[in-house]
Amino acid sequence: MILLLCALLCLTACDRDERLAKDRQMLLVYFAGNNSLAAEGASDYNSIKQNWLPTTRGSEKVMLVFHHFKDETPVLVRLSKDRRGNTVEDIIKEYPFNTHSADARTLETVLADAEAAWPSAHHGIVLWSHGSGFLPPGYYINPQERAKGDPVSEEADPYAFLVKAGGDGLKSFAQDEEQNIEMDLIDLRKALSRFHYDFIAFDCCLMANVELAYELRNTSDYLIFSPTEIMSDGFPYDVMVQTIFSQQPEAAMRSIAQSYMAHYRSFSGVYASATISVVRTAGMQALANACQTVFRNHQDQILMLDRSHVQPYFRYNKHWFYDIDDFVQQVADDSEYQAFNRALNQAVIYRDATDYFLDLEISHYSGLSIYIPRREYTVLNNYYKTLAWNQATGLVQ
Repeated sequence: MILLLCALLCLTACDRDERLAKDRQMLLVYFAGNNSLAAEGASDYNSIKQNWLPTTRGSEKVMLVFHHFKDETPVLVRLSKDRRGNTVEDIIKEYPFNTHSADARTLETVLADAEAAWPSAHHGIVLWSHGSGFLPPGYYINPQERAKGDPVSEEADPYAFLVKAGGDGLKSFAQDEEQNIEMDLIDLRKALSRFHYDFIAFDCCLMANVELAYELRNTSDYLIFSPTEIMSDGFPYDVMVQTIFSQQPEAAMRSIAQSYMAHYRSFSGVYASATISVVRTAGMQALANACQTVFRNHQDQILMLDRSHVQPYFRYNKHWFYDIDDFVQQVADDSEYQAFNRALNQAVIYRDATDYFLDLEISHYSGLSIYIPRREYTVLNNYYKTLAWNQATGLVQ
């Protein structure tokens, strides 16, 4: 009889846990900050702690943070507010001091640990660090190849201290400065494929590429990111967490984008610099199909196109990020462009930009960047052929 009662109690508890997991919403912020951005990361983490958080007693809304800053032990914590409004930090797991947070295997481990502690039906993730989009290992800082007509500036960047890119030069997402480890886009996609996300937010530079959006199309419903660099203030963490937990994913992404732009427009001069985009990933395949037609029919035009007439999203010799709409409009015929533009507007559901990003004028803004190929970029072209976007569209032959 006692054994039967224990079994019934166990089944009841298991059923309750399963019901809670089906209703639970988890947000994880992943700070890969063992690099030159450690101080900015600590500031953003404090902003999260000081503002709205789910209640400690509640279990339907769970706020988790993994943070790895310089000279600190990496840790996964749950943040919440107690009855008196005090912030509670519950440590879920500490990781070895020599953990590499820019290693995709670490990201996989943290995601698994978060799910084991708080099984959830709905996931959102903010990826915070350095970034440089789709580029291959080490290419951003040391490409070792140049195309004919590439303008070259030998001047130091006077605004380097204002942006999250700085002078480190990274590939894809994240950097562990002490170990010189970075996370490749394909490895990032594999790490994120364990779960499906309501959204993925990139608080890092140069991530709103069509190449990245297509690579991650099956991992998330929405992406929010910037095609240019990001100012060191980053995302609006003072309102971001409450927005995510109080609105449906699409509405939340739009609200965060609006708060992001309002924050930077409140400044003057070069500090009023920002670009933001929200992509609905369900639209990415139609966009790829439209681009495939254009690329197949206009290969010679693409290779001969004067890129100086296409809106750039880069500064200082980083010639790999151009506005996709401005690019396609210059090579496609009218019917091809109209089909492309319809697909683009279905995929990019929110876009906004200031008139300038630091010293870069933004006169044509579609919200997504793209690589415009040159034959001289042999290393980059060979890598580009491994990306799902190129396999779907044939941009690089």
